[in-house]
Amino acid sequence: MEQKLQQQERAYISSRNHQPGYQNILIDILRTALEPLPFKTKINRILDYLLSLRHLHLGTKAALFIVDQDSDTLDILISTGFPATETLTCKTIRFGFCHCGQAAKTGKTSFFSTSPALHNSARDSVPYAGNYCVPIIKDSQLLGILTIYVATDHKHSTAIKELFAAIANIFAVIIESQQMDQQLIQLVNDLRGSIINFREEKKFSESIIQGLNHGLIVADLDGKIRKSNSVAQSIFKPFAKLLDGTYLADFLGDSAATELLTTTPSESGQMEKELVFVTPTRDKKIIGYSNVPREDARGNKVGVIISLSDISELKYVRKEMEKMNRLSTVAEIASAVAHEVRNPLAGIKIMAQSIEEEAKDNSEQLECSQRIIRQVDRLNELLSDFFSYARPAEPNRRPTSLNSIVAETMPLINNRLSKNHITFSQDISAQLPRIIADQHQVQQVFLNLFLNAIDAIKEQGHIEMYASSLSPSMLKYYKKNHPALLGNYNYVLVRFTDNGTGMPTHVAEQVFEPFFTTKTSGAGLGLAIVYRTLKENDAEIVLESKEGKGTTFTIFFRADV
Repeated sequence: MEQKLQQQERAYISSRNHQPGYQNILIDILRTALEPLPFKTKINRILDYLLSLRHLHLGTKAALFIVDQDSDTLDILISTGFPATETLTCKTIRFGFCHCGQAAKTGKTSFFSTSPALHNSARDSVPYAGNYCVPIIKDSQLLGILTIYVATDHKHSTAIKELFAAIANIFAVIIESQQMDQQLIQLVNDLRGSIINFREEKKFSESIIQGLNHGLIVADLDGKIRKSNSVAQSIFKPFAKLLDGTYLADFLGDSAATELLTTTPSESGQMEKELVFVTPTRDKKIIGYSNVPREDARGNKVGVIISLSDISELKYVRKEMEKMNRLSTVAEIASAVAHEVRNPLAGIKIMAQSIEEEAKDNSEQLECSQRIIRQVDRLNELLSDFFSYARPAEPNRRPTSLNSIVAETMPLINNRLSKNHITFSQDISAQLPRIIADQHQVQQVFLNLFLNAIDAIKEQGHIEMYASSLSPSMLKYYKKNHPALLGNYNYVLVRFTDNGTGMPTHVAEQVFEPFFTTKTSGAGLGLAIVYRTLKENDAEIVLESKEGKGTTFTIFFRADV
């Protein structure tokens, strides 16, 4: 606007078409228009300035109307010298009605000598002498009407009309600038509102993403992570403190990253894919995931949205449940078979004993009957193992000393240790808390583990027993691989380690299965009974073994603290 008004000022200064006095008037008005004043203040000053010019013989009233483009009406914007009743009457004027409405309709500057139709001249304290109605036009568009009343001694002339037309051009620039300012303000307000809405939408989306109970990663096609939520960050915390801005391949490797970024359609939408990897702390982690393409507005694939969840604990629990269900089924079968076999065995033993009594003089029959009796006794022992596994006695769990259990167990194995030249050492803290378990059942468990270690070593070996309280940090470490350990309990850790032959992985995974054995004799129930007995005592047992290097059994007992 300033540039346009300055151009008009230079034009009026160099123009010779205006009366000398009029040229100065326009320059003064232009200078007022260039002042940094509010819109209405600027218009009021210009109108007051015009009405104060005595040589123009103007009246005391002037007004500026603005066009309402939607309804073809004039709305009074600023008035000076008008009584309140006239201002109210002229508040809105239709095109073609009254003086200003006629000028708006014709688009020409007009001088009216007759009283306006809307005014009551009889009540006007100032006699009516005429008024000018000057259209304010910009680029062929009517913006408003300037009306100026004159005094009784005013001389109507073409030069005056040209002066008012020039003033109207200045008003046109001012009004256009005001409208542009309003549009700019509206645009800024709309933009501010859009930014606020965008921020609220972003915050809302962020809260949804962060509130998800599964991990979410938004990545580019090259694997660069654009966005991730707190669950995803906790899953990959061992690899990177901050995921955003890093590449999947940097901490997972190319193969795993490619697997996560490869999208395939899934009808169910569930996390049907699994990815197994090892953390820097050597912990095995399994995540279930699903992914969908991320597209831009044109439908082009620009990245991948990955939904993932740590299912390591879930897989462990499922595996344990499957094992328990399988063991329970086997136990029921073993119980039924043992029950059905025991009765006929009792009959066979009675008949064999009768034959033994009658065959005192027949050495051959005597030997056969005795063999039958020994085999029946052996089968009865095996059936007793079946019943021990299938129907374990209800444990009498109570606080008991681990040292006393070991002390009761050692005399039972000392001879075998000495005979096989196997040394034994123990490291059990004197301040070790008592464990909550059935003392006799735990003694049987320890005995089975000792005998199992002796069989693995055969001769010239070593067995070590270690026991300690499990600190919260150690419990957290063990819970990573053994989720069955509950965080709200205190535990005592007992470890049996031997330097025997060890076992391959596929054997180690089955040692607690009933009837599984690598020995030439035995029913394969020893470690199965150990496993089930410890479960009945709310204890957990895990196995670590390397072929040719030995085996370690680790037991977690509830502590009495």
